[in-house]
Amino acid sequence: MRWPSKTCIDHFLDDESGNFATLTAIAFVPVIGTAAMVIDLGAAYVEATKLQAALDSAALSAVRSFGEGSSEEEATKEASAVFFGNFAVPQNSEPLPEEDDLSSFSLSLAHGALEDTATAAYGFNYKPMFLERLPFEISKRAIAARVPGTEACILALHSTKYRAFEVSGSANIDMSGCTITANSIDGQAIYVGGSGSLKAECLFSAGGISIDPAAVQLACPAPHEKSSRVPDPFKYKKLPATGAWVDLSGCGQNFVDGGGGNGDCNGTGKTPKTNNADYVVTLKPGTYGSLELKGAIKLEPGNYFIDGGSLQLTSQSVVTGSGVTFFLLDDAKLVIHGGATFHITPSLSGTWAGFSIVAEHGNTEPAVINGNSASSLTGIVYMPDTQEIQYSGNGATGGECIRLIAQEITLTGNSYFKMNCDPELANMKINNPGAVRLVQ
Repeated sequence: MRWPSKTCIDHFLDDESGNFATLTAIAFVPVIGTAAMVIDLGAAYVEATKLQAALDSAALSAVRSFGEGSSEEEATKEASAVFFGNFAVPQNSEPLPEEDDLSSFSLSLAHGALEDTATAAYGFNYKPMFLERLPFEISKRAIAARVPGTEACILALHSTKYRAFEVSGSANIDMSGCTITANSIDGQAIYVGGSGSLKAECLFSAGGISIDPAAVQLACPAPHEKSSRVPDPFKYKKLPATGAWVDLSGCGQNFVDGGGGNGDCNGTGKTPKTNNADYVVTLKPGTYGSLELKGAIKLEPGNYFIDGGSLQLTSQSVVTGSGVTFFLLDDAKLVIHGGATFHITPSLSGTWAGFSIVAEHGNTEPAVINGNSASSLTGIVYMPDTQEIQYSGNGATGGECIRLIAQEITLTGNSYFKMNCDPELANMKINNPGAVRLVQ
């Protein structure tokens, strides 16, 4: 017997035994969808958080390394290792389009007037577990900044040297407002003893510091032991090109070693053999095999290359030079004798603006700089691999705008270092590590 269709429908609707299950199934569809979305969003949030943390670490590492003297290539390589060491790209992800600047890990670095910055960035398309057809982009960036620390007048670079910086004898050193930094981890990396005395802003050592408190006056509360090292701040500067050796045979032998007199002296005029008590020899910039100055010498502005020999100022010499930089090449030596009178200032323009004496990397020959009350040397003395600089300043109360960088530095005489020397040093500074922070 056939049931009328209307009767069948009415019967089905009147039967309540299966309605609950049907309605539950219908209602559960959006619940499942919502739960899947929550799971996918939660997983994406976790990946985004891990990505941001890894970028933060990479940016902090890069700006610290960059600010301490590493090249952009070195800092970028280090940051990349830090990033991928802290973050694994999810397997269920796809790279962003190549034209997107976040398609691969990127790092940009910048030296600023007030701080150094590093910006790290990365992004990818995340494919959700349930909503695979709806991938969405996860991209983050981190910006870290490093503010330079206090300025240093002395930087001893050797990593293990006993007494890398030393005040010896009866030296009286006034370095008020300026710090002294030694990279050595030795227990006496910085030493002040004997009857010597020292005034300074502060002392920083990667190792220990041995001083007589009565002989040392510091503006900071206490010296800093076990502090961060300061890498060579100028290690990537390139030396200028040299030329053919200058012929000094025409210069007077009483003025320049190797000179004979009665000839053309470096294109600056005839030099008399005799009766030269009031005569001043003028030298031009150029490449010299050796340069031993014995009399009254005027140096024209420019670069003077000493190629394998020595730069010597004897005790009878009187040397003046404005806008002058000496470059010591091929193990050339530097000796300035105590009786020498000199007034030397560096150029304030060009790649080596602010530098007065530069020894190329690999030159380990020790150097001696002795001044007197009538002498002055201005500029950065940068001899990064020199075994030791023995420096005795002029002792004048006016002081000198000078900075010293070498493996080991010993101060043996009275000297006063000026702090505020930006104009004289062409704004070149040696800074201790400062605060590193995340900006974004």
